[in-house]
Amino acid sequence: MIRNYLKIGWRSLLKNKVYSAINVFGLAIGITTCTLITLYVMDEISYDKHHVDGERIFRVASDVQGDKWVAAPGPLAAGLKRDFPEVEQVTRLLRMPGIDKFLLKNATGEKQFYETNGYYVDSTFFQIFTYDFKYGDQKTALNQPNSIVITEEIAGKMFGNANPVDKIINVNLPFAVTAYTVKGVLRNNGHKSHIPANLLLSMNNSDVGQWAKGQTDWASNNIFHTYFKLKNEEQAAALEGKLGAFLKRNGAADFKVMQISKKLFIQPLKDIYLYSNFDFEIAPNGNVKHLYIFGSVAAFLLLIACINFMNLSTARSEKRAKEVGIKKVVGAARSALVGQFLWESLLLSMLALLISLPFLELLLPLFNQLTNKTLTLLQHPEIYGYLFALTIITGLLAGFYPAFYLSSFSPIATLKGRFRNNVPAIFVRKGLVVFQFTVSIVLILGAILISQQMDYLRNQNLGFSENQKLILPLQTTEAGQNYRTFKNEIANIPQVKSSAVGSTYPGIENVLDMLFYAEGKTMKENVDVSFANIDNDYIKTLGIQMVQGRGFSKGFTADSNALVLNEVAIKKLGYNINNAVGKKIYSDFHDRKIVMTIIGVVKDYHFESLQQEIKPLALTVSPFFSSTNTYMIVDVQGSNYGALIGKIGDAWKKVNPGSPFEYSFLDNDFQKNYEKEERTSRLIQYFSLIGIVIACLGLFGLATFTAEQRTKEIGIRKVLGASVLGITTLLSGDFLKLVFISILIATPISWWAMNKWLENFAFKTTVSWQIFVVAGIAAILVAFITISFQSIKAALANPVKTLKSE
Repeated sequence: MIRNYLKIGWRSLLKNKVYSAINVFGLAIGITTCTLITLYVMDEISYDKHHVDGERIFRVASDVQGDKWVAAPGPLAAGLKRDFPEVEQVTRLLRMPGIDKFLLKNATGEKQFYETNGYYVDSTFFQIFTYDFKYGDQKTALNQPNSIVITEEIAGKMFGNANPVDKIINVNLPFAVTAYTVKGVLRNNGHKSHIPANLLLSMNNSDVGQWAKGQTDWASNNIFHTYFKLKNEEQAAALEGKLGAFLKRNGAADFKVMQISKKLFIQPLKDIYLYSNFDFEIAPNGNVKHLYIFGSVAAFLLLIACINFMNLSTARSEKRAKEVGIKKVVGAARSALVGQFLWESLLLSMLALLISLPFLELLLPLFNQLTNKTLTLLQHPEIYGYLFALTIITGLLAGFYPAFYLSSFSPIATLKGRFRNNVPAIFVRKGLVVFQFTVSIVLILGAILISQQMDYLRNQNLGFSENQKLILPLQTTEAGQNYRTFKNEIANIPQVKSSAVGSTYPGIENVLDMLFYAEGKTMKENVDVSFANIDNDYIKTLGIQMVQGRGFSKGFTADSNALVLNEVAIKKLGYNINNAVGKKIYSDFHDRKIVMTIIGVVKDYHFESLQQEIKPLALTVSPFFSSTNTYMIVDVQGSNYGALIGKIGDAWKKVNPGSPFEYSFLDNDFQKNYEKEERTSRLIQYFSLIGIVIACLGLFGLATFTAEQRTKEIGIRKVLGASVLGITTLLSGDFLKLVFISILIATPISWWAMNKWLENFAFKTTVSWQIFVVAGIAAILVAFITISFQSIKAALANPVKTLKSE
């Protein structure tokens, strides 16, 4: 029986080549798109799924006066282990602020290179997290002081194919050069984690170890990422409820001094990557909203392709009406007819699957480039089962309505030739066309708005001069100590206008902050102020505008107790910008009262991404806040960057022979904040194009069928004097009305969705009426061009030939 159904289906496919091609090609595009997005989603949800007992692992985060922070104070971990018997183990991870590169050298100094993503961790780290060790023992890898665990890629670069356990790696950082002993090598098994570690250094060491041990304050230095494993995951909610009393019991004295309120909350490990987007994340996380968007887009694109099949099958029902009538007369049950048409639909979807496989291989490299991933079909073998299931579901979904519609025909009416498409069927068909174009127009509008927002972010005035600025990382002891000599050296290069150093630069996360209060107030009225340690040339080099007062200068020895604040800080502290210069601000830090003088006010500038509001900021040259300047900014001119960078590189090698020369451009670094949004923008643009293509395929098929159905009518009209333009307008009018209805439906939906998406940005473009006009005109033009091809062809046909059979 099934074999017979497939034979009939194959014959029908060959008999109606154009319509079959439209259906198969549309379904193939839908299946391909769905599969690509599914690969992306599967990769995103795979983060941290490999850890043994992962459901029992949690991270503790802080809520300090409404600001959520994913790290916690130093003593928290030990307190959790001590006070809560339900906690099986705790561990901490420390990402040092301002340190984004680690210079690694072998014992002889012959090999050296920078590596990123290095973190200090407690010896209990591998008792909580699961890693696959190629060499070494994870149970003891971090037990000894100055131990280090590295990836097999780093081991290969440094030691070749040899087992590097117990060999020495010298880690060169701005504050120290420390010899670490390799105690483990991590195998690259493709597992994804929100901790993208290349280096894991024992926190029990001779560089930051003593400092870490000294962090006993419960109110400040919230920079330790604290994790714990419960004996039973069901104890999580109860433990979180106890954290308030626990914090008050242990940190009351510290909170009283700092006059702040603080809460703790926990995050399940499995939720961190997709659901956590707070300050001081270890690395940029994913966004579950993007998965919902892409998943919805995939479903809608596949549905659009299925609608093509439904519409063309029901529209051409007259062609198969007699076949259904004869089969019913000779005894065929309706269930048998439904089965036949469903098997025909499944045959088409299987053919679409065969076409989609080479499509996938062809498009996967481009998709990886767009998403910044390395997805493969072999990476997730279960995708083949998904593909087969998707194909079956697609075939059944596309064929369900046509099967029941075709099998419902009356045999008497069909055999007497009185069958016509009924009004409800025509209404459903038109409704499906409206749905197709509504989805496509929403995608077009989304693509336009996202592109518009990206342009807004790229072209927004940042409040400083970001162009022609080189960033040189001072990430080694040598570079940090010699920066003044290096500044003097490059000052002799004509294309170098100025240079400056600082603990941060605009566009990267700035985690340094302090609580200040104004004259006549107390610590209870404090303001959280971010700060950057800079030198005297920082403001000039970045082109930051002074509003009041002055910047820092060698001629003022008292500047070590001075601050330059931005406008937001001045307003939050309660001062007037016009008379703030000379005012004092204070901070009660443990047993010390810090007094600083405001010497200047700078215009607000974006020192973080435009996704965030501009925060209060203090610029200082005081060594109390930070004695380490980890970046140099070089303001350059001219267009021959190759020669200029060569000269700066030569000066670097002369002054810092033991530190590799690396650089980046400030404007490029700032734009990296929007990489995920840029990728989303490009993907939505491609998806909107695919949606329009699939919808137009269906529209083309319907226009072709309509032209065939009205051939004699067109012939009569031409004989009676109708023009080509008149006939084209007649045939196109009904379809264009449907597109116009789609525009009316898509507009409010898009307006709502656009404004919801823009809520993710502190600084955003406006949703203007022009984009709706542009999208509407584009949809009408595309639809008109698609329909006109067949309409003009029918209008130009010789009426003598079309009326001969009459």
